Amino acid sequence: MAKKRVLFINYSLHSGGIEKSLVTVLSLFDYENYEVDLQLFANDGLFLSRVSPKVNLLPPLFPAEYKFNIRQAFFALIKKGHPLIALCRLLVTFAGLRGTMGERLARMWNVEKRFIRPSQKEYDAVVAFMEGQPIYYAVTKVKSPVKIGFIHGDYTAMGLNSGFDRAFVGKLSALCTVSESCKTALENTFPEYSDRFHVIYNIISSTFMRRMAEEPADFEDDFSGLRILSIARLSHQKGLDLALPAIAALKEKGLRFKWYIIGIGPEKENLEAMIRELGIGDTVRFMGERPNPYPYLKACDIYLQPSRFEGKSIAVDEAMVMCRPILLTDFSTARDQIDSGRNGLIVPMDSEGVAAGLEELLLQEEKRAEFSQALAQCDYTNEEEIEKLYALLNH
Repeated sequence: MAKKRVLFINYSLHSGGIEKSLVTVLSLFDYENYEVDLQLFANDGLFLSRVSPKVNLLPPLFPAEYKFNIRQAFFALIKKGHPLIALCRLLVTFAGLRGTMGERLARMWNVEKRFIRPSQKEYDAVVAFMEGQPIYYAVTKVKSPVKIGFIHGDYTAMGLNSGFDRAFVGKLSALCTVSESCKTALENTFPEYSDRFHVIYNIISSTFMRRMAEEPADFEDDFSGLRILSIARLSHQKGLDLALPAIAALKEKGLRFKWYIIGIGPEKENLEAMIRELGIGDTVRFMGERPNPYPYLKACDIYLQPSRFEGKSIAVDEAMVMCRPILLTDFSTARDQIDSGRNGLIVPMDSEGVAAGLEELLLQEEKRAEFSQALAQCDYTNEEEIEKLYALLNH
């Protein structure tokens, strides 16, 4: 029997939860029965090297220079012989200047769709692994009878544009999300399509993670106090700015600890300015991207996720597998992951809440041990979740 041809679409493979989830799916995929192409808007990112060699990586939709800032990108694209793409990049910059994330994505796509090439092949199924452009591209530029989209967050909290997205949702065979709360948000926004919504949890392999965690964790300092860790894109969504005043308040109280942040993102300069202003440069350390974050998870004393909103955070799932005491802000899906007081803490989404929760965990070693023991009693491996995706591909 001929293999089914499947196309996966995403922006890039930078070190985010969605990208990690995609690479995990592709590493477990059934290549006996499926032939898989991967279409990225930009062929770059830390996880690009981790894509299964059985995947056919297509040329990117945009040249590498497209991702430069507009001053560099415009002239670099012209120099490389892409004058139309240079014009697209310029117009996209103006389109993305103002409004909610959904409004910006809609305006940007209305520009990009005029310049972006359609898929060269026909497929038995296409999987757009992220909201926004990957879904828009799958719906309008790929020939396939089965079109599956993914939204990895709480649609309502993400500030997406339901008026614009409704037509695209209507053309998908299925729209998958990562938790029951996220599915409810989709049902409330698009009730007429509720029969198309499915929950496929982020796939976790505890054995793989524990094996990866055996490597040494180099925190690049000789600090011997308690270590707090966050793995997060440096963006508004992740709420790192909410935690910085909490860190300052606890430092002032004389608590001995250090906060390490693994990740990159657009808010780094603003966060660094806040750190200078609060005088906590010796207490917060940006670690940049790390291809293997698991040794750091294993070695930390507390895992902190101060997000404003999440779908179902992969980083939190991973901290649970590594049995770390976890502190979350009260974002809409926090209780889908942590039972507050039993295996972690959920605190109000403000600096005071974060400060109170961290103080409790920093001072109470027995509470940290209690949370770790509760997490150790569960097995979080769920590789069978991929069967749900196969069922949708063959629908």
